[in-house]
Amino acid sequence: MALSTEENEMYTRVGPGTPAGEMLRRYWHPVGFVKENWDRPKARRMLGQDFVLFRDEKGRYGLLDQHCPHRGTSLAFGHVENGGLRCCYHGWLFDVDGHCLEQPAEPKGKEFKDRVRQKSYRVEELGGVIFAYIGPEPAPLLPRWDVVARPDGVRAMRARTVNCNFFQMIENSVDQNHLKWLHRTAQTPTWDDGEIDPKPFEYGVLNTYTRRVTDGRRYAHVNFFVMPTMNKTGNVEEGHPAEHRASSAGEVMRWRVPIDDEHTTHFTVEFGAVVAGKQVAKIMDDHADEGIVATERGVYRWDDSIGWYSRGDQDRVAQESQGAIYNRTREHLGYSDRGVILRRKLYKDAIESVKNGGDPIGTVRDPRENELIRLIPKELVLE
Repeated sequence: MALSTEENEMYTRVGPGTPAGEMLRRYWHPVGFVKENWDRPKARRMLGQDFVLFRDEKGRYGLLDQHCPHRGTSLAFGHVENGGLRCCYHGWLFDVDGHCLEQPAEPKGKEFKDRVRQKSYRVEELGGVIFAYIGPEPAPLLPRWDVVARPDGVRAMRARTVNCNFFQMIENSVDQNHLKWLHRTAQTPTWDDGEIDPKPFEYGVLNTYTRRVTDGRRYAHVNFFVMPTMNKTGNVEEGHPAEHRASSAGEVMRWRVPIDDEHTTHFTVEFGAVVAGKQVAKIMDDHADEGIVATERGVYRWDDSIGWYSRGDQDRVAQESQGAIYNRTREHLGYSDRGVILRRKLYKDAIESVKNGGDPIGTVRDPRENELIRLIPKELVLE
C-alpha cells in the first residue's frame, strides 16, 4: 500500500513546525564527538536549523543559533576566548548559555549587552559523543544507551553525511530482507529467503530475521530499531554462516540525524567489552577525531574482492539512488515489508502524541529507568 503525497510529506519534512520535525525535536541527537579538534567552533546543521558548536576554555560545550544577533554574521567563524565565543565581525562575545558578555565599542554603563541573548540549547557529553536537545522544555533525560554508557569496554566512532532524506535510511533498519541481496557474499547462495518477525517494544521495533543455511540449522538475527532514528545490532564473528562482512563482532548503535530534508548525518558508535583486562570483541578503528566526513552523491568505493561496491557504501548506494526524498506514492509494499509498515505506524503515533501534548515513544524521564538502558541483540542458532 503506497503512501499519499500528504503522508510522505508528513514523514519526511523535518523543519520547525512540521509534524515530523516537531516530534524529532522531543529527542536528544548526536551533534559531534569529544575527540574532534575544538580549537575552532564548528558549524552544525540539524533538522533544518543552523547552529554553532564550540568548547570554551573550561571545557564546557555550547550550542547556539549560528548567526550573531548583532548583524547576522556566522559565529562559526568566531574566536573561542575570554570565556565564550566572540563574533569575528564586531567582537560581541557569548558564553555557552547565550549570555552576551562583551560588546566592544558600545558605551559603558548602558547595560545593552544584558538585554541581548543568543538562543542556546542543551548539550551533554556521554561516552565520547556530544548530544544536543533543541526542543521545548522540560527536556527529557539523555538516554543512557549501553553503547555510550557502559564503563566496561572500549568505543570507536565515526560520522559521515549521506545525501538523501533520513526516512529512507531508517526504513533500512527494519528491512532485514535487504541483508541477503544488498550485502551479498560468497555465502549468500546458502541462505534461504528467511522470515522476518517485527514486533513493537518499549523503544521502537524488535526485529527477528530467521533463515536456514545449507547445514539445515536456522539462525535468528535479532536487532532493534530505536526511536526516533537509531538501530542497535550485534554482529557475528568472521566465518559464521550468516556473516555478511560487517565491521565487527561488537555491539553497534547508529543514529541517522536529519541535516535537512535532503541530507542526513550518520553517526556510528561501536562498543567492545573488556573482560579480565582483555578486549573480547573486535571493533572498527576509531575515527572520532575526523568529525563529520562529507560524502558526495554517486561517489562510492569499489571492492575488487567482491566485484561490487564496498560494504561500507552499499547502504548509501541503495538509499541515495532512491532520490533526495523518495516518492512513496509509487511504491508497492509486500508481505516482506511488514517491518517498514510497522515503523511508519510508530512514527505516525509519535507525531500524534506530540500534537496532543504528550511524549513520543521512547522518551525517558524517570532517572530510575535511565541508569543503563541495555539492549542485547544477538544471533541465535535454533533447533
